[in-house]
Amino acid sequence: MHVILPVATQVYPDYRVWRVPVRAKGRLLVDWQVVVDQPRALDRERFGDGPLTTLNEEEMANVERAFLGVCGMAQYLTPVH
Repeated sequence: MHVILPVATQVYPDYRVWRVPVRAKGRLLVDWQVVVDQPRALDRERFGDGPLTTLNEEEMANVERAFLGVCGMAQYLTPVH
């Protein structure tokens, strides 16, 4: 089993606390958001053909910060440099 965070192409700017915006890239052709408040557990067999895209270091840090905050683990956040 893997814990994943779904993505949504319906972008809501006001939801930045629990939806991390990412610009279109890779196989995702429109701007989208990582929905950090709805984690899912999926079996590896449910994954398709490789990743739709990959996130850079800054984007991953934003996802991690938002996920820890949504999970009530803000004390584990490290300062942004």
